[in-house]
Amino acid sequence: MLKQARITRNRSLTFKHILPLQKKLESLNTIPMSELTDIKIFYKNSIAIEIPHISTESFELVCEVARALIPWRKGPFKINGLEILSEWNSAIKYNLLEPHLDLKDKMIGDIGCNNGYYMFRMLAQNPKACVGFDPMPLCFLQYQFLQFFAKEVRLNFELLGIEELGFFTNSFDVMLCLGVLYHRKSPLDSIKLVYDALKKGGEVVFDSLILEGDGEIALCPKERYAKMPNVYFIPTLKTFTNWLESCGFKEVLHITTLKTTFDEQRKTQWSSKESLEDFLDSTGERTLEGYPAPRRAYLKARKI
Repeated sequence: MLKQARITRNRSLTFKHILPLQKKLESLNTIPMSELTDIKIFYKNSIAIEIPHISTESFELVCEVARALIPWRKGPFKINGLEILSEWNSAIKYNLLEPHLDLKDKMIGDIGCNNGYYMFRMLAQNPKACVGFDPMPLCFLQYQFLQFFAKEVRLNFELLGIEELGFFTNSFDVMLCLGVLYHRKSPLDSIKLVYDALKKGGEVVFDSLILEGDGEIALCPKERYAKMPNVYFIPTLKTFTNWLESCGFKEVLHITTLKTTFDEQRKTQWSSKESLEDFLDSTGERTLEGYPAPRRAYLKARKI
């Protein structure tokens, strides 16, 4: 069943708009191996890859391939003098969560991993392995681009969605599920999939767009939220906590709730044409649809 799910998902790599990007990525194989020795990786705010022996001609090819893979939503990354300033400055979120993550020698699952930025950051804590899940082919190609140089054997990318987590029961010690739940038509079913994928005693960090207030309610946007057509439920913090507890989680910890800022989500030459500033009204307090501007709550929970 898992094999068939992988075959089905991998068909996205044959889409007409993806095939040219795959060929572009394959052009990196023309770089002489002698130029790809002594590569160093630094897992800081910007994942830095240093390739000391690469020629000017080869580096120009690297830059060309990176630009072909725009938009970059998560990052930032740096390859020699090339800075990939992604739409989201993901270092802000990871630095917030890192003190709450115990990863050494653990098996990690990252749901909605995008291009793997968080997985690369987690390597600084020496986990046993990190498995990322994301069904988007462009994210997979960006990850492959980075791995062409990094060759991190502790990382693995599954071109699968959260709905395929049922194949990974009792597999992970720690999981991240960031920026996923509000895109799911059944968030409780999704939370339960994460719960089942954790080992006993395992921990998870979720985030969600959040609705201010003390009620046990959730906002259901009529058509779009901040121009996103696939936002189904935005809970209050109490509702968010209730969701986790109703799915079996214990020791639910509210890490923090923060408003999304223009420092965290912004337009760059590596992003799409629109970003947060285009999704809000002139006050910055409401989305263009009239809903409260994006705020995110971060919850940590344990499977007992």
